[in-house]
Amino acid sequence: MIKVAAYLRVSTEEQAEQNISLPLQQSRLLAYCESRQWDLFDFYIDDGYSGKDLSRPDMTRLINDAKSNKFDMVLVVKLDRLSRRQQHVMYLIEDILMPRKIGFSSVTENFDTTTPMGRAMLGIMAAFAQLERETIVERVTDAKKEAAKQGRFMGGTSPYGYSHDAATKSLKVDPLQADIVRFIYDEYLKGQAGYQGIADMLQARKVPPHTAKEWHRTSISVILSSPFYIGMIPHKGLMHPGKHDPIIEIEKWEEVQRLKQSRGGPRPLPKNSGLLQGIVYCGECGARMRYKLVNQKSGTASRYYACYSQEGSPRYMVKDINCKPGYKFIEDIDNKVIDNLIRISVDEDYYEEIAKDIFKEVDTSDLEDALIKAKREHGGIKGRIDRWAAAFESQAIEINEYTERTKELKDRRYFLESEIQSLEERIKAQSSKSTSRIDLLESLKNFKHIWEITSEEEHKSIIAGLIKRVNVFADGHVDIEFED
Repeated sequence: MIKVAAYLRVSTEEQAEQNISLPLQQSRLLAYCESRQWDLFDFYIDDGYSGKDLSRPDMTRLINDAKSNKFDMVLVVKLDRLSRRQQHVMYLIEDILMPRKIGFSSVTENFDTTTPMGRAMLGIMAAFAQLERETIVERVTDAKKEAAKQGRFMGGTSPYGYSHDAATKSLKVDPLQADIVRFIYDEYLKGQAGYQGIADMLQARKVPPHTAKEWHRTSISVILSSPFYIGMIPHKGLMHPGKHDPIIEIEKWEEVQRLKQSRGGPRPLPKNSGLLQGIVYCGECGARMRYKLVNQKSGTASRYYACYSQEGSPRYMVKDINCKPGYKFIEDIDNKVIDNLIRISVDEDYYEEIAKDIFKEVDTSDLEDALIKAKREHGGIKGRIDRWAAAFESQAIEINEYTERTKELKDRRYFLESEIQSLEERIKAQSSKSTSRIDLLESLKNFKHIWEITSEEEHKSIIAGLIKRVNVFADGHVDIEFED
């Protein structure tokens, strides 16, 4: 009997097309072999590989087995499953199969490779297959360009944080993955962890990665760089407003881009650079303010907080090129903040006013809603896995289909279990903020006494422990944001 090597291939874009799905190709090839009483040697399956070249795992295996004369015939459903390039088809036929007297056949196309006319027809068909591929590539390129202009997702794997709605052909925010995206941005902005550090955090939390087996610094870098998360579609160096909902606020995204550019090793600051260095911002445009030493004609020097926007450099720190709040004496701004803190500790009415603002009720409703959705989806996945298991046990589906159908469900269930734990911990942490706010208020109540008994070296640490941000306005007044 003739031993047949049956070759199957689908590319990523073709997975949804039922007329070339792997199970259908497999059944047609098997039926064709049985009708001719051929003996099936093996299936060679390249799942998710393009036909543009021969660099495919099972194509390599088929070529190696052909060189060892393990079969007598290569069979495909259609010629373009072998390759979409004429030169590749002719190479396989003339250089690999024919010298070893191995035949080649197609289920849907009739030709005989043992005759000159048959080989000529094969060459013509391969040329048309290549023409079809090149036409498809051109159309896809044009379609992607137009889709980007219209703000539509251009296909392929959905970006992390989104899921594809096949019915509406649009992207929807995945609440659980979106929460991870926000976590990545927040951790990076804290400045304590880089790409690999954040990847390690996600690995430790057992958060399933998007496509790879584990989180890498590269995947974190991609998420932190992609304008997709602010609702934009990047294409060929241009940005187009997308139809999908953003996950990250544009201000936060821009701050991350500036921070990424600025990270090249911290510069040591002068000891007299001000109590608020690192937490002082321009109240007009939101840019950070830097320490600036200005030498006077009298030979003395004055210390200022200067808005990066007014300075105009470095560019990535500029928020508004038209912002001109003026230089602010460091001593004046530092003293205003200290006086404000002392007033809180000695003025009971003012203390009560600040306390009400700090001690706002912690709102965990969004987290609780996400937790309910995660638990509901987690419960539904178990039922879906059980139904696929029942279908397999009743021999309604093959083992390959059962494995394929349940793999994604099991990955999703694993992710949900991790996310449920994370949400529960975050709700608990949010609720426990009440305790930390009591400690903050206690420190503010005793600030005057603490300030008087501590050294100048300790003052900066005290300020940093109490205050998250100080906004300085053009008229010189300050606004203090306290730590959560």
